[in-house]
Amino acid sequence: MKFLHLSDLHIGKTLLEQSILEDQKYMLKQILKIVDDEKIDSVLIAGDIYDRAVPSSEAVEILDWFLNELIRKNKVKVFIISGNHDSKERLNFGSKIFENDGLYIQTSYNGKIRKVEVEDEYGLINIYMLPFIKPIDVKNFFDEEIESYDDAFKLIMKNEEIDNSKRNIIIAHQFVTNSGKEPERSESETLIIGGSENIDVSNFDKFDYVALRTYSWTTKNRKRNC
Repeated sequence: MKFLHLSDLHIGKTLLEQSILEDQKYMLKQILKIVDDEKIDSVLIAGDIYDRAVPSSEAVEILDWFLNELIRKNKVKVFIISGNHDSKERLNFGSKIFENDGLYIQTSYNGKIRKVEVEDEYGLINIYMLPFIKPIDVKNFFDEEIESYDDAFKLIMKNEEIDNSKRNIIIAHQFVTNSGKEPERSESETLIIGGSENIDVSNFDKFDYVALRTYSWTTKNRKRNC
């Protein structure tokens, strides 16, 4: 099965008070071309679909068009989680109905990571969908003390039963580092962490592929046939 991993579309973003929706639509058309040329089976979108919690009607229309092209025209399954810029309620609207067409949306953590099973000629692939979470979102389900984002993730993973005999993919929207180390960058670059505290890459040891947000950085590279 062939996957395409996207994140941080930020549909509806403005720069210097100017809309870039036309540029974003052009970008999405290029993505659709890749999907068609590469015969993609599933698209994973790791959060920040919109640029703001209350997107404009034009931004909603562009996402609607993009998803319709992916699902109806290209017959692709699409998996979406919410990011820290997205409104959980707005992004989640109609999600149960959309699943019949192959669109899976997860915007909240409910004590367990949502798992969707897909299958190819090699067997089952488990796709885990974990939207952007804060420690308070996890405290609601466990009695253990949580002081940081990393504590919250460790607790989540401790309570998950991951079948390592199958291929496991997780979609997440957190800032991930390797033992707290910052990525290498040139002298002119500035590291900006978009409001979410870092978690360690070791939280994802049980997974074969981790579909993260932009700006996440790890040195881990595991390859299996997905």
